[in-house]
Amino acid sequence: MGMLDRYKKKGGFFQLLQLLETSPSAKREQFLTLIAGESPVWEEALRQRILTITRVYSWDGQYLVEIFSRVQPMTLAYALHGNPPEQIEQLLSCLPPISKRKITDLMTESNPSAAEKGTCISKMLSEVRGFISQGIIRLDKVDPELHIPENIEEVLSSTVHAVPLYETDAMKKDSKPNIVGDNDGAVAAPANSQETEFLKRKVNQLASEVNALKHENSVLKDKLAQIKKIA
Repeated sequence: MGMLDRYKKKGGFFQLLQLLETSPSAKREQFLTLIAGESPVWEEALRQRILTITRVYSWDGQYLVEIFSRVQPMTLAYALHGNPPEQIEQLLSCLPPISKRKITDLMTESNPSAAEKGTCISKMLSEVRGFISQGIIRLDKVDPELHIPENIEEVLSSTVHAVPLYETDAMKKDSKPNIVGDNDGAVAAPANSQETEFLKRKVNQLASEVNALKHENSVLKDKLAQIKKIA
């Protein structure tokens, strides 16, 4: 069973997307590389829809005000802390003057560490995902490229995509012609070698899936602890 198999059910794409979004960038790229090995189509679709704070900041002010007015002021202040002044001014221009002043005052009074800022950015992205689920933010209107069709798993599964890398390698080895005059023993040895290599790849693939599940569990625990700490 491939890593993607457990995510091909309804809702699995979003579950995998959340795993990627809550993973550190290096780990995220490792996951995407594994996914690309099984299905470049899935990898491309996931990469295209990963929600980042930069992407959120690029949205129109009429949508940003829906977000900024709902997140905790301290969370927003920490997330924006250290950003270029002109960017902060542009982003907060969607808020009423009183709300804007509250955020800027908090930014002046606070000095969050890089870890605290990162935690608040993650919290904001998590809340934005919640607003999307609740229909407060409609991606089909706000940012169509991030919109996830309801039947995306079915669409991706029915799309013709590349053969997984480990299968391609195995097929290349199997394509060696059976030369007339070769004895059966000589042919059998490469076949056994091919099977061994294929099984090794499957074991490595399953090990990667187990590690991904462990990481997912760890990320969710850390995220819960961070949210409790901020709250």
